[in-house]
Amino acid sequence: MNSCGSHLHDHPIEFPPFRPHPFLKSGDWQTIAPVLLPGQRHLAVKTHHEVELDDGDRIVLVESCPESWQAGDPMVLMLHGLAGCHMSNYMVRAAAKMHARGWRTFRLDHRGVGAAQGLADRPYHAGRIHDALAGLKYIQKLGPGSPISAVGYSLSGNLILKLISNLKTELPSRLVSVVAVCPAIDLIRSSERIRESRNRFYDRHFAKFLWKRSEDYAAVSRELPHLQSPAERPLSLYEFDSRVTAPLGGFRNVEEYYQTSSAIHDLHRIDRPTMILAAEDDPLIPAEIFREARYSSTTSLVMPSGGGHLGFLGKSNSDPDRRWMDWRIIDWLDAHWG
Repeated sequence: MNSCGSHLHDHPIEFPPFRPHPFLKSGDWQTIAPVLLPGQRHLAVKTHHEVELDDGDRIVLVESCPESWQAGDPMVLMLHGLAGCHMSNYMVRAAAKMHARGWRTFRLDHRGVGAAQGLADRPYHAGRIHDALAGLKYIQKLGPGSPISAVGYSLSGNLILKLISNLKTELPSRLVSVVAVCPAIDLIRSSERIRESRNRFYDRHFAKFLWKRSEDYAAVSRELPHLQSPAERPLSLYEFDSRVTAPLGGFRNVEEYYQTSSAIHDLHRIDRPTMILAAEDDPLIPAEIFREARYSSTTSLVMPSGGGHLGFLGKSNSDPDRRWMDWRIIDWLDAHWG
């Protein structure tokens, strides 16, 4: 495991080093600028698939299928981050690149998010691994002979790692590789990081956004009526998880939610080819959690010194559109289709 390369059994992959854009050398700029910069916003969509979960809630898979795709060709399940959805810039960009290669993509909208708005009583969280498993099983039925890969971003990066390490016997047999980008593998320490004074902007932004989105969940008004008072609305992500995520997720408290949903305890059990892509200067995820984790022999950590959180906007000579993160995901998946 190293900063710019990855070796896994007989699939050596040498990645070009990440060199940040000269005007975006800090982790904060790398995190914020790519969100604001124009990017591909549209992608041909064939079908929205509603997938019913065991508790009656539903998620949605937004499919984009190239005309050239045939049975047996690759399929990719993509899972968005905490404040994202299938239309998040990083999701659309990467899916467009996969589409151009003839890969069939499914961008999963978690409970109550994006195309799944109004289809769930309770919010999604970092430990809802059976939701992602339901998505994987669904697309395997649509293309039973096709190899499948999964890409999870941020909170969903943790979720997909938790899934493949804990439900190994239930995974589709055709799941050939996984990528987790800037995954919050230690929710306790990630929560501590975002509560630091320097990160107050991020903290309040997430709390405000998630509260607005959570108003669509029936269980918030039915089971947490006190939150209908403006004075009770959470002002930080920790408060939101304490007052909304943990109780509606069935946890005794937020500490139990963070502890039991963190993938860091389970990474050594992963048996599928897996890449974790992270950045030393990520303002939201502490770099030391990746250095201290135990990994399986099938897991590779790729961790440049720069890149921020879901940023990795590089110099003009690095990749065709400067989006180093997207191209490394493509490289990894392409090497493992088999």
